[in-house]
Amino acid sequence: MRAGQAEVEWRAVEHDPRLALTGTPSSIGSQSWERELAEVAGLAQPGEEPPATVPPLISNTGAAVAAYAEAVTDGVQHQLRRRLFEEIWVRQRHLGSPYEVRQVVRPLMYPAGPRAEHLAVPDLPARVLHSARPAVLPRLSGCTIAPDGGPLTTQGYQRIRQWRREWLSGSDGVVPALTLADGALSGVAALAHLADLAAKAPPGAGVPLTTGI
Repeated sequence: MRAGQAEVEWRAVEHDPRLALTGTPSSIGSQSWERELAEVAGLAQPGEEPPATVPPLISNTGAAVAAYAEAVTDGVQHQLRRRLFEEIWVRQRHLGSPYEVRQVVRPLMYPAGPRAEHLAVPDLPARVLHSARPAVLPRLSGCTIAPDGGPLTTQGYQRIRQWRREWLSGSDGVVPALTLADGALSGVAALAHLADLAAKAPPGAGVPLTTGI
């Protein structure tokens, strides 16, 4: 898929709202996690490095889902999806806090630029000078979600509701889930199908898909 062999419309859902905002110890379900990691490792393609361990704390993903829904509006959803995965599964970071999620969003919304740009306009990002929208500056600072972790816009809120409704109707509440033209897959079956597409699809053969993460 990274090579453009399949088109995937990625979505995000909060799979378990009951998880503590301060993090739930992964040791509670250690055997289940070990089994899932082994299943994922068995699907890894050459050159891929699947997670070897589970983060000490399992994050409540409410704030991350809200940030992803808002990122679709800003056009940075793909970068954010990768960063969230990296922070949680590679760096083992707990991302249940809206503040922590905002820190992940900020460099995507306003990447570091040349020093001369900041010296010329020290008080405002240069790109703000070309926009009259008063809400632009907070979003460039990573403030795309509310302090309580919810989305800031009606559009973001509606995306979350739609994604969750469609996910529950086709996946029985299991993540990941994959919606195809002829049905739906979930769990390891969904990952196996994605791995098969990545391994076998010829370059340029786009296959429209929809998945909930």
